[in-house]
Amino acid sequence: MRLMGNITQSDEIVIDGYIVKDNLKEKVTLKIDTGFTGYDVAIPSNIAQKLGLNPSGYANFSTPSGNIPLATGNDAYLCLGNNKYGVTYVIHYGAYPLISNSFLKKISEIMVIDFTNYSVIIILK
Repeated sequence: MRLMGNITQSDEIVIDGYIVKDNLKEKVTLKIDTGFTGYDVAIPSNIAQKLGLNPSGYANFSTPSGNIPLATGNDAYLCLGNNKYGVTYVIHYGAYPLISNSFLKKISEIMVIDFTNYSVIIILK
């Protein structure tokens, strides 16, 4: 399965998908974050609230402002193309959902980045 993405004017790689819990679904554009590790996705708090996510713990994260505790859980799914993945997540206070590079490594075979046409192709397993 091929997943198409884009490179934004600020050089961020983004892909479209859905974050799902039970029968609720939220369309999102995820930024690929190469520095985000330990969890599969970071979900903004407003989306987590809309979906009724139930975090099961907390973890400390290092930010430019210092260490902060953020809620974590695993009761959500990420839909990319026709594929649905159970994900671990952290709820953050940023504006955009993030997908970790380490999660993409688990679910994809190859990622082709075309800087000339500002496009990305991810071949999912």
